[in-house]
Amino acid sequence: MTRHTLSRYVTKALDLTAGSARSIWYRFFYLSWVRFGRQVTFAGPIRCAGVTGTIEVGDRSFLGPNISLAVAEGGHLQLGRDVSINQGTVLSARQRVAIGDGTRIGENCSIRDSDHRIDPQLPILESGFVVRPVIVGNNVWIGRHVTILPGVTIGAGAVIGAHSLVNRDIPARAVAFGTPARVQRMLP
Repeated sequence: MTRHTLSRYVTKALDLTAGSARSIWYRFFYLSWVRFGRQVTFAGPIRCAGVTGTIEVGDRSFLGPNISLAVAEGGHLQLGRDVSINQGTVLSARQRVAIGDGTRIGENCSIRDSDHRIDPQLPILESGFVVRPVIVGNNVWIGRHVTILPGVTIGAGAVIGAHSLVNRDIPARAVAFGTPARVQRMLP
């Protein structure tokens, strides 16, 4: 039997108060230009420096602490309904990153639609970028420390194992993991 002490109720009250304050701060001040759905949870600080593109966050989504949302001018980051992004994850869009409804993203993941172009005649700083959209379907489970590279599409209902590097498309309902990620089996 769990004992409910006064300190547990105080902790719960403080968490609710802090969550409400973060919601007001992000919705109406720091990220007032973002299109937030209803009942979005802000579990901690969000880094969103220098964003000039558009961001949409669907209803009932969870934004964990210390995530980073980077969207370049003309870029579009779209999170569907009921999306969960855990702490330390980086989402970066120069063109388009779309995350489907009900998708769960583990801690410290990296999902980017661009990579540095390599031109031996130029310094990396001046070489520009190779940009290809990233699309993640509905109800996808992405384990912790996963990296998804530009141009990847992950089908609905897929599972990506922890510590994987996804450098090619993953079909719907596939279980994939490894470096690089390979389809290990299909879900029924």
